[in-house]
Amino acid sequence: MAPLDLTSPLHVACAWSAIIEPGDEAAGILRQQLGDARALEWILSKPTVDTLPSTIALDEAGRPRPWTQAINRWLPRVDTLNVEKDLEALDRVGGHVVLPGHPEWPTELDDLAFAAPSALWVRGSLSASARIGIVGARASTALGNSTARDFAWELAREGIDIVSGGAFGIDAAAHRGALTSGRTTAFMAGGVANLYPISHLDMFDSIIETGAVVSESPPHWRPARWRFLARNRLIAAYSHACVVIEAATRSGALATIRRAMDLNRPVGAVPGPITSASSRGCHEMIRNGVTLVTCAAEVRELIDDIGEHLFDLDQQSPSGTGALAQLTQSQRRIFDALPVKRATTVAKIASIAGLGTTEVLRETATLAMKGVVIIEGEHIRRV
Repeated sequence: MAPLDLTSPLHVACAWSAIIEPGDEAAGILRQQLGDARALEWILSKPTVDTLPSTIALDEAGRPRPWTQAINRWLPRVDTLNVEKDLEALDRVGGHVVLPGHPEWPTELDDLAFAAPSALWVRGSLSASARIGIVGARASTALGNSTARDFAWELAREGIDIVSGGAFGIDAAAHRGALTSGRTTAFMAGGVANLYPISHLDMFDSIIETGAVVSESPPHWRPARWRFLARNRLIAAYSHACVVIEAATRSGALATIRRAMDLNRPVGAVPGPITSASSRGCHEMIRNGVTLVTCAAEVRELIDDIGEHLFDLDQQSPSGTGALAQLTQSQRRIFDALPVKRATTVAKIASIAGLGTTEVLRETATLAMKGVVIIEGEHIRRV
């Protein structure tokens, strides 16, 4: 094991990334209870379960946790741990590490609780804008691919970050569609210096220029089969909503959608021909209550009600930064509550903005005079 600086949050987080498999909840429990540095120091001492602090030896029901198995998983990697080597490998491909608590850290990942990653290895830059995950079958149809491309192109054009897994089929179609009009983020099952599939390297290079390629594993880790399912939980958590376009009844794409549902993310599914095996999973999702979506506007609606504050409002308005910079707090909240591309009612604005209808009526009249919104009878929309 190469020397390790336990006083460095970067070294500690990267060490955990190299010791555990993605999504290891036992490590998450240990890190939360002891703190990352103290927990790492304990593991580096090559402990036995007998030295585990009594406060975390038992679960909430008072039963012993399977710590022996967890320790046995982690110890083989302790001797080969070399954080400096990993960081040098990342530097060679122009990447950087993002840690929890850093301004660039996507706090949505904290919803994964004990399964949250210790660090993100990033090539490119993460987005603070609204994010929609688009997933689906690897063995996709031409119709599915064109649907994914069209959805991604239109959504990315509105400033939405399209999130997927870089794989064949729907993933790649969504990434390529987004690249023609905006940005996209690809989560990898392996390290960011070992991108997979290699036939998509040109696409990954383009993604890195305007978006990001991201992994929770050290740069040269291979994209092992068991890491794809763990990767899917990051897509679900990082996205503010997820949509599936073509999926068999048992697929990784549906696992992503189910994980998004567990995390209370809005989810949608695109229907296909009733005779198509590629769409059976989507139809099953729709029967079970997932929102049916048939166009990019309907996908966009999945995140309309969770807050237009996810968008860079100055960039979304043709009025420019001048008019918006002069808005009062109430006026900005009202503008914030307006959908980007369609009209809405005063009642809906009041509900989303948390203001009274009388105040909304008064302030929208002012916004109309400022040239920021247009009032059309009982509806209001952005200019």
